[in-house]
This record gives sequence, C-alpha cells and structure tokens, in this order.
Amino acid sequence: MVSTNHKKKAENIISEYMKRPKIEEKHRRDKSILDVEGNYLTSEKSNIGFVRFIAMVSNCIEYLSHKYGLSFYEVIKECSKELIKKGFS
Repeated sequence: MVSTNHKKKAENIISEYMKRPKIEEKHRRDKSILDVEGNYLTSEKSNIGFVRFIAMVSNCIEYLSHKYGLSFYEVIKECSKELIKKGFS
C-alpha cells in the first residue's frame, strides 16, 4: 500500500484501503444501473451513460434544494460534510 502523503500514518492508509472493495462495488453497481461500459469518453454508450449520471445527480441536488430551501451549492456543501463525517472522502 502506498500513499502520496508521506505524513499519513500507516493505520490511516490501511483504513482507507479497507474501504476500497465497497467503493469498487458501488462503481460497478452504478455503471450497471446507468448502462455504462468501460472508461468514460471512450465510446458513445459510455458518453450517454455519463451524461445520464450527471443529469441524475443534478436533478437530485435540485430536488433537495427545493425541498429544504437551500441553494444548489448549499446542498452540495451539506452533502459533502455528511459524507466526510461518515468516512467517504
């Protein structure tokens, strides 16, 4: 295991590495749901899937923005805070 941050403790590197299988599984699931194959921007099908994904995220943020009376960027900021608290960074 390697880190570009030479000040990071070994325990933190290992902890982050242990999250990798869940992250990879999420990526596989998301690609399957969105019908995206391979790397983005390498095929028409992948490009359509990527645009679909961006539209879906944008729509979710817009919905939450209206639901909670926050700006688009406030929703993103709050989501980011929650994800960091939960250990997703």
